[in-house]
Amino acid sequence: MDEIQRLSELLSANQRFEEQKHQRFRDDLTQWNASIEALYQQVEDWLARLVEAGQTRFEYEPHLAQNKGYPDENSPFMTRRMCFALGAHPVEFVPDAMGSKGQVSLSVSGLSLHGQEKYSLQLDAGRRDWMLRKTVGVKDTEPLAFTADYFGRLLQGVVPQRQG
Repeated sequence: MDEIQRLSELLSANQRFEEQKHQRFRDDLTQWNASIEALYQQVEDWLARLVEAGQTRFEYEPHLAQNKGYPDENSPFMTRRMCFALGAHPVEFVPDAMGSKGQVSLSVSGLSLHGQEKYSLQLDAGRRDWMLRKTVGVKDTEPLAFTADYFGRLLQGVVPQRQG
């Protein structure tokens, strides 16, 4: 085989590899966006009674998430953030970074004397469940399963407890 033929084969193999890599990236991005939308739908389902009672409503805003490879406005990670309020206390879900190491930040205003508690949600790769970890005020907390009961108890912290 002559060297020009070898060069042609190398270029073709490299092109196929790059196309496969880009397709995997697009597939991963689609899957990540679907997981965020599923998270938002799950939270909406959990809080449906509050919406029906007029105690909260969900709002969505466009959001450009980032990662190390895309740290600026050129990021292909176009998504949205989800917000709602409990009384005067905003709750916000913001996709910080996309991809296999991606996470969604959860901030809840009014849970502590600091004014705002911050948590991160990450997908448990093995089970495909969201895991919650406190990120402000405590060093390296253990991740806990993000369930309706746990989220409900967390949100109860912003509601004044009346004795009576």
